[in-house]
This record gives sequence, structure tokens and C-alpha cells, in this order.
Amino acid sequence: MKITKKILAVIICVVMAFSAMTAAFAVSAKDDVTPVIFVPGIGQSQTYKYDDEGNVVAEWNLLHINTDFASFSVFDWLNLVKFVVEFVQSICVQKDVIAPSSIDNLLEIFFADHLNDENGDPINNVVTPLHTYPVSEYDEEARDIFDNRIPCQFLLDEIGAENVYCYNYPIFSNADRNAIGLNDFIENVVLEQTGAEKVILVPMSMGASVVNNYLNHYPDAGRVAKVISIVGAWDGSDVFGDLMLADFDDNAPAMVYTNLLGELGFVDPYVGSIINIAARILPKQELRNILDDIVDSLVRTLFLENTSFLALCPSSRYDEFAEKYLQGDDMADIKAQVEKYAEAQANLESRLKYQQSKYGTEFYFISGYNLAFGDEDYGFFKFFETYDTTNSDEIIQISSTAPGTSYVPAGQSFDADYIADPAHNVSPDGSIDASTCYFEDTSWYFEGQKHELTDNNTALSLAFEIALGNIHSVDDCKDTYPQFNESRFVRRLTRDYLPDAATIDRSTLEAEDAARLDKAVADAEAMMARTINDRDEDDKIIFALKDLLIELNVKYNIWEDKYQPEQDDPTMDAVEKVLGVVSDVLLLIFGEKGFADFWSFLFV
Repeated sequence: MKITKKILAVIICVVMAFSAMTAAFAVSAKDDVTPVIFVPGIGQSQTYKYDDEGNVVAEWNLLHINTDFASFSVFDWLNLVKFVVEFVQSICVQKDVIAPSSIDNLLEIFFADHLNDENGDPINNVVTPLHTYPVSEYDEEARDIFDNRIPCQFLLDEIGAENVYCYNYPIFSNADRNAIGLNDFIENVVLEQTGAEKVILVPMSMGASVVNNYLNHYPDAGRVAKVISIVGAWDGSDVFGDLMLADFDDNAPAMVYTNLLGELGFVDPYVGSIINIAARILPKQELRNILDDIVDSLVRTLFLENTSFLALCPSSRYDEFAEKYLQGDDMADIKAQVEKYAEAQANLESRLKYQQSKYGTEFYFISGYNLAFGDEDYGFFKFFETYDTTNSDEIIQISSTAPGTSYVPAGQSFDADYIADPAHNVSPDGSIDASTCYFEDTSWYFEGQKHELTDNNTALSLAFEIALGNIHSVDDCKDTYPQFNESRFVRRLTRDYLPDAATIDRSTLEAEDAARLDKAVADAEAMMARTINDRDEDDKIIFALKDLLIELNVKYNIWEDKYQPEQDDPTMDAVEKVLGVVSDVLLLIFGEKGFADFWSFLFV
């Protein structure tokens, strides 16, 4: 998505009618196998909306905007008209006159499927299925979703799909309910069905906040053998803290009033020019007021009742957030819950080491680093205060995904004296110091790796080797899985290029083309087998196979709807150029100001 790709998946499914008979399909764990539970992050669980007859009317894995206009009530339409009138009025009088309640109503209409009632249940018939049985028992649809979002066939082959589970939960939900639910899932589903005494938890992204809260609620359960964290949000995300507190970067106006939006890949260049032109309709401060009101309403409408998201607020930002949003008797229960979790985040090191020393729990962390927020895909994050001061995987800072790790901003380096100090364990690029990590000997880092770490087969392979007990520390695998490795992005290769190449009947190709295809496939498979990543070389191999598939498709007409050569659109090119010229002229005349700002400047 440029906006969608390059923002914010959600209650427990009907327990299967035969769940009381789980023993009928339960399988005992092998003597040498500890069952694995994946605790997924945002976008890795599927959510469904049902009508009154039980039919699925919508499904999503991240965010659902309600555009079923036929379902809108008369009051919904009245509120929409009210908002439009106030917006037009704001343009006419050049002042923000949009009532906060109008924005609240708008969000409640379009995000109704993410709203919960006072009991924490969805107000609409929305369900995120929780499968109370192992992956081996998933139906075809559920298995396809699992395999696509958590590619772990190697692990399934090694320990059996009957020993792998997934704790799906609604991302718009109650943080404490998720923690309590995980405890119930461990005790009454996984351990009961497998006969095991402990489990291995593999939290991914937001899933780390669920595991962290579980360990905070049940510090003496003693049920966890290992925690293998994959880009986990152990202390939230600074960029999410920025969002909740409306902390925008000083350079944000330049992104709105210049062509930076398009140049940075936030949107298509022509869309960036349109935003540039449209943004000048209101004075800069009034535009900022409206943006602040939208963020404020977003927090009050979507986040306060869904404390799962509040768990993504870094502990260092909690006091400021509480002062702004958690005051008053009506906020007492939410404040108590969030405050308890913020304290758990602040005391993370001592709590995890308590688990390690008392119950032998092993902790492992796999992270990406040396990217600023929004460096490659999520251009929206460039609007926020911490985007250019962080060192992250684009979404979560390294001190949260590998707790305690020190860093300088992405693209920078510690000074020479700091790096030369033998007490420090600085990455080859000089931007992070693993010596300060809470678990230095069991933390691995992938330079330039984006948050979607499931795109990196080497990182997943490392996680699975840890789960199997083949790796216990960085010293065990210096030559195969070095502590500091490069990034890799093989999603399109594994999901499209290699499977599609396998479907081509070589006998229909000329001998030379068949040989070229076989070589390109062999090169890609050999690259996938290597655990020492080389981003540049790996990308060359991936794109070589893609380009060859395009070439073969043009020559042999194998596919109609993919592997087509990119073609320029003369009309869109012309529109882009015209809008770009208009945008540049407006920038030259008005600078980084709204139209009204410019005229008032002339006459003051």
C-alpha cells in the first residue's frame, strides 16, 4: 500500500460445539516436544462480521471501514450531513468550527465494527475465531490463513502440526481479557490436549504485549519453557505514542505543503500534489486544530475502550497520556488497568529475569533495526515527532523489540571511542549496542529489516531452531546465524515466483528458456538455503526470477493477469506533470502556508 501498504484484525469465536469433547481429538505431546503457541500481531488474525442469519458479510485482518451505507440509520445520515456542513463552514470562515462530537460521531459510524460495549464485547456481530485445537485440526480456510501469515512449515514438519497452536485475539479488545484468555488457552487447551507441562510462546509484534501482560498477571504460573519474540512490542512503540498524543514532527507542514509526500513514497506523486493544493484551503493553524481534534477523537472513540492498543504506549509516555485522557471517575477502571501494565513495562527486565531464575524460562529476541519510522513502507509515520530520532524496524524501536538495546538514530553511528570500548557490542553499522540488551546472549538483529519479519526466512528459521532446542545462545551459531545479520525479503518469492515457476510445463518452452528458468529457480532455492543474508545479492536473485517470468509470459502467454510488463499511462503521466507544476507554483508563491496565512501576512 502506499498509504495502505507503505494503517491500524478482532472477539473470540463460538467455542466449537464439540469443545467439551476435546479429549476425543487431543494428542499427547511427544516426550521430547514442547508445544508451541504463536501469539500473533496486528493483521495476522482474521475477523468476520455476520448478519442476523449467520452469513459472513465482511471479513478483514487489520482495519474495517463500514461503508455499508444501507445499514446506516437516520441518525447516522444526520450526523454525516452535520459533519459535512461544519467542514464546509470551516472553509468559508477559515476557522475550525467542527465540533469534537461531530468527529466522534463520524468515527463511530465508519469504525462501528471495532467498537465494544461496556462489557468489552463488540457492539456488532463481529468475531475473531479462536481455534481451541492444534493447527492439525484446522479446516482448509483457517489453515490457509495460518500458513500464509505465519509460514512455519519447517517447524510443523519437525514437531508435528498437532503440537502447534495459535492464540488469536481481537486487536481491538481488552488487554487484561487477552492476558486472562491466554492463561486459559495454555492451561485448559494446550496442556490438557498435549499432556505437556510447559509451552513455548512465540509472540509476534503486538503479541508481545499480550505475553508481557500474561506474565504480569500470572508471574508464578511456571508454564512457559521459552519465549521466542519476533519483533515484539515489549515496551510499546514510540510512533504509536506520538499518534496517541498528537506529537507531530516539526517537518510535518513541509510534507503537506510541498511535494515531499510524493517524493517520500507516502502517496503517489499526483496524489501528493492534490493534497498539497487542497491543504492550503485552510490556514495552517486551523488545519492543525482539525488534525488534533481527529487524533483526540480517535483515542477517545477507538483506543480508550480497547486497552489492547493502549498497551502499545511506551511506559515513558504513560504519565503524559494519563494526564491527558485518564482523568475523572469514569476513567478509573481503565486507568487502573493501563497503569498496572505501564508499571509492568517499566519493570520488564526484573520481571523477565524473575521468570528466568525461578522457573528456568528462556527468553530470545529477534529484531530488525537501522530504519527510521516510515523509512520504506509506512510514509505516514514521517509525520510524527520521533520518526527521525529512532532506530527501528519502521514500526517499533529496537529498545522495545530487543529490550534494553541502546541506539543512535537510524543511519547514524556511535562515536569511535564508544565503538572501540570492549565493553560495548556495537553492530557493524555502528548504530546499536547489544551490550545493554537485557538478554544480550540470546538476541539477534537484522540490519535494515522491516517489521514484517515473516518476509525473512532466515529469521524464521532461527526462531524454529531455537524452538527445537538446537540453538541456546548467539555463541551456538556464530557461523550460521550471526548475532548481526542483513535483512531479506522473500514474500513474493515464496508466495508467487517459485510456486508459479513450478507450474510451468518446461516442455512448452524452448530448451534455452527452460534451462534459464531452471537455473533461476535453483539460484533462488540456494539463496533461501543460505542463512548468511546479503541483501543486495539476494534481491538480484529474486528480481532476476521475477523478470524472467515476465519475459516468458510475454513470449509464451502463460498468464493473463500477472507477470505483465509495466506500461506507462500517458494520461496519468500528463496529469501528474500538470499537478506537479501547479503544486510547485503554489509553493513558490505561498510557501509553506495556507492561502489565508499568506494574505494575512501581506496585510499585517
